[in-house]
Amino acid sequence: MTSPLDSYKASLDKLRFDDESKARMVSALETAAAREDAPARIVELPEDAAVRRPKRRLALVAACLAACLVVGGGGGVAVAAGVLPNPADVLSDVFGGAPAQTELLNEVGRPIGASATSNGITVTAEAVVGDRSNFTVVYDVRFDDPSALEGVEPNENGVLPLVANADCHVDGTVAGGGAAWFYDADPGDDTIQYAESMGFTTWNGAGIVGHTMRFSMDGIRTVEGEDSRTIASGDWNLKFEMNYVDTTVDLPTGQETTWQGADVTVDAVAVSSVGVTVDYTIDRQIGDLGPSGRLSDEALAKQDAVLGLPVTVAFADGTTFDATNANTTAVKQDDGTSAVTKTVTYDRIVAASDIVSVTVGDVEIPVSAA
Repeated sequence: MTSPLDSYKASLDKLRFDDESKARMVSALETAAAREDAPARIVELPEDAAVRRPKRRLALVAACLAACLVVGGGGGVAVAAGVLPNPADVLSDVFGGAPAQTELLNEVGRPIGASATSNGITVTAEAVVGDRSNFTVVYDVRFDDPSALEGVEPNENGVLPLVANADCHVDGTVAGGGAAWFYDADPGDDTIQYAESMGFTTWNGAGIVGHTMRFSMDGIRTVEGEDSRTIASGDWNLKFEMNYVDTTVDLPTGQETTWQGADVTVDAVAVSSVGVTVDYTIDRQIGDLGPSGRLSDEALAKQDAVLGLPVTVAFADGTTFDATNANTTAVKQDDGTSAVTKTVTYDRIVAASDIVSVTVGDVEIPVSAA
């Protein structure tokens, strides 16, 4: 029987970006979003936690979940489980209604009734796939008047030159980051697709499956330099369960390495069909990074000395994925060390059996040993 991951891979074979195209799209999105030049941001959190959130990067997963929507099969609704929610999240549910349930179709979650309409445009959560810490969600954006999309043409890789003013949060998480993009699964209809591929970290490492996703969007505009224009504005807010089959594979850990002269112990490594998560303890702490805002070169060096441990995932086809610049959190510990977590989605969706190894620092950990 063909698995959903086979469908993902078949769809992705039709969607590949060369380095020049990726660089061009990333540049356009970053310019449109007016993001800071610094490659990461550190913010102070309770318990002396620090977070590095990478800039949104273009992923290569644009067509995958659209293909998954036609996969047959039965399934029920999973029971939510995990950490205690934020009190504000609970109040939101009391006054705004409970989150939409998410039905399982094979390994893919399909939210039921997670939809919002504003100014003649309807945004609907269509599908979610992921692991313990990483996920990709696809939303349909349907226009009552599709003339707003006139002149918006996909590039050679199928990505539309659009950017959304949007935000998402998963209950029980402390930090997250990733990529977002638009594409058009069927140019003949009045709907385009918005995809988000994200990695999140929870307070207690319990994972995000079963938690509530809270998504909001209030505008869509083109990214065409000085010719940028708004094609949609409104107020779209959705809530639904993060219900999907967790494809996480935990690898053997306890290995030791070094990073910039500091001792490192690998505490946990998990891979899946969509991403990788690495926990490590390093015998160093970041220290004072100075005032908030742009980081100085000295501050960036301090940050990198703790958070910059290289992580690389190798696949069966001979390709690799650099997970070094992942969504990263660091917590200072009383013994002078830092507990660091990196989590990030790949630039593709794969079968877990097609992952050969994860290299943390100079330590290669075979997936087959799990």
